[in-house]
Amino acid sequence: MTELRLPRAGQCKWAEGTGGNYTFPCRNRVEAGISYCSEHHALVYISAEERRRNRESTPVAFKAQRRIAA
Repeated sequence: MTELRLPRAGQCKWAEGTGGNYTFPCRNRVEAGISYCSEHHALVYISAEERRRNRESTPVAFKAQRRIAA
């Protein structure tokens, strides 16, 4: 395993890799308190509005099946 290089303060925390073998290839700057640059933020977070749309577009049979499994 190679040495893990963590992102510096103010850099995007986007990680790639598996099994504890991670790299942080994105060097984009971010504001204090923000983990990801805008590109990676769009990949990681799903807005409440989009979740609602996804839930509404799920077939009825699948919804019933999910309730039974829970």
